[in-house]
Amino acid sequence: MHGMVVVGVLLILLAVAGFGAMGGWGSGGPGWMPHMGWGQWAPAGSTAAPIAGADGETVLLVDFGFRPGEIRVRAGEPVNLELVNDGRILHDLTIPARGFRAVVGPGQRTTAGLSGVPAGAYEFYCSVPGHREAGMVGRLVVSP
Repeated sequence: MHGMVVVGVLLILLAVAGFGAMGGWGSGGPGWMPHMGWGQWAPAGSTAAPIAGADGETVLLVDFGFRPGEIRVRAGEPVNLELVNDGRILHDLTIPARGFRAVVGPGQRTTAGLSGVPAGAYEFYCSVPGHREAGMVGRLVVSP
């Protein structure tokens, strides 16, 4: 019986040590964010600087959605997107077709410029793992 207890304790210790050696889960490596705890996630672009004199659109980022869910702009006209994270966790607004991504911490705001967008409809979403799947998706409609 004593031998089985020792073997059981050793198995538990090996399992705990194995999880600790796994990368990503709280490893603190590049791209890790303490409130997430699941490791790296790839950026889909970089935040563009605000454009002087451009009109602005305010978008609230909430847990887990965008308000409004549809942004309307005119083709060829620059626009500043003022992103306000009204949620409790980090979010971003990513427009993959435009190489656009702006990250906003909880309770924070940022303004990012968007220009040269041809007419059409473009999906945007939060690229933080699981957020898009939870419904954090919207649409950018660019009219001619």
